[in-house]
Amino acid sequence: MLGFSLLAMMLGGCISKKSINYLNDPSLSNGSSKLFENRKFEYRVQVNDVLSIRVMGLDDATSKFFNVESQSNGTNLTDAAMFVNGYSVDKNGQVQLPTVGKIKVQGLTIGETQELVQRKINEFFTNATVILKMVNWRLSVLGQVSRPGAFQVYNNQITILDALALAGGPDEFADKSHVTLLRQSERGVQALYVDLSNTQVLSSEYYYLLPNDIVYVPALKARPGRLNLELLSVLLSAVTVAVLVINSTR
Repeated sequence: MLGFSLLAMMLGGCISKKSINYLNDPSLSNGSSKLFENRKFEYRVQVNDVLSIRVMGLDDATSKFFNVESQSNGTNLTDAAMFVNGYSVDKNGQVQLPTVGKIKVQGLTIGETQELVQRKINEFFTNATVILKMVNWRLSVLGQVSRPGAFQVYNNQITILDALALAGGPDEFADKSHVTLLRQSERGVQALYVDLSNTQVLSSEYYYLLPNDIVYVPALKARPGRLNLELLSVLLSAVTVAVLVINSTR
């Protein structure tokens, strides 16, 4: 009776193949393909964002006012230096540029922000080209992954699978069907589950991440059973040995 109880406990700790694998889809087969339409949600500049704004084509004296790179004496700038010397979006959603003054950028996409700054620069300088990037393009990956932490992103496009790869990937106890995505917005923090065990995630607007997203990978509910599996095996072996000893002494 005890053996059956232990066996039931061990089976209760089993994990389905669907929970282990990514992107399960019965409709996929060898030799065929399936298109998953992209649904991207473009990031819009928020208060406290930091922008790197370079203005090319200026004379050396004017360039020093705009470009942090010109002040670095040819050395590579660190992320911290880019943050400190970047242009912060103030509480009113504006950035302050030398000569140009304040520009309202809150609520604009990165592309729209670059176009607006370019138009403002054109009012003061000729043949100048604006290159604008986000400095605070960071994301965090926590939970059941090999290397949890915060990561600086040097790419305008990154997926949730890319983020997990940066963190070394989920471990064997990760629940890929209930990955939690936390996304900051002007109104607050949005939280939702992302099911990475199903290919439908490829068409989700949350497949592509945005700056400051947090990805949390929870543990499977079967984890306690898996962790105690070795202990149960030892206990079952001990019970078996005890039964054999008792029978041999009768």
